[in-house]
Amino acid sequence: MELKPRVDIINPAFQSSKGRLFAGTSGVLETSANKNAWAQLVNPLESNVNLYVSFFALTNFSTKLVKADFVVNADPPGIPRRSSDVSVLKLASNHKPVGEILFNPSVSGSFSGGRVVGTRALSPQKTELGFRVDGRLIIEPGTNAMFFLCSRTSAESQIEFEWYESKAIF
Repeated sequence: MELKPRVDIINPAFQSSKGRLFAGTSGVLETSANKNAWAQLVNPLESNVNLYVSFFALTNFSTKLVKADFVVNADPPGIPRRSSDVSVLKLASNHKPVGEILFNPSVSGSFSGGRVVGTRALSPQKTELGFRVDGRLIIEPGTNAMFFLCSRTSAESQIEFEWYESKAIF
């Protein structure tokens, strides 16, 4: 019996080969005893696509602990900024993402609505994988996923998102 080679391709690699895999980061998020910060991946209501989140990464640049609540479908405080640090991961592709990374680097108050579905303690001077979801988190049109950060002392952090976009739900 002749054995034939088999190659398994993980879904993010397949999506990248089609020019549908994107990654990006928030700006630097500055928290303190009186200020919070947030970053979210948003799917605009009129997008007609779903965002399938591959993973989140959270970086704490400071020497102090930072708390990060993972919140879905919340309204964050302050005026959002759109990150320009987003790219398709098939480097020769000219595809543009529909999903947007919005953030506010330093705000008073907390979010309204939504639901906290997880919390991470971000260790000092470390990057941590937030949740490896491999496409199981689906951000449908008009919904969002957010990290809301707070700390007792001055700290700087950053959030990275990776996702692919498709009209179909598998």
